[in-house]
Amino acid sequence: MEKKTLAGLCFLFLVLFVAQEIVVTEAKTCENLADKYRGPCFSGCDTHCTTKENAVSGRCRDDFRCWCTKNC
Repeated sequence: MEKKTLAGLCFLFLVLFVAQEIVVTEAKTCENLADKYRGPCFSGCDTHCTTKENAVSGRCRDDFRCWCTKNC
């Protein structure tokens, strides 16, 4: 009975070690100036970036231009 318990514990530790080594990474994102956005950006351009630029999100930065965040 002790051999089965020891084998079970070794297997459990092996599974936990392998699970710890598997790292889930998020997709890298990069921010680019919106190509199709015209005019100064004051309130936000998230809708523009998601619908017309096929981006994840968008925001107005300090330079009053629309910047879209895309997956790189």
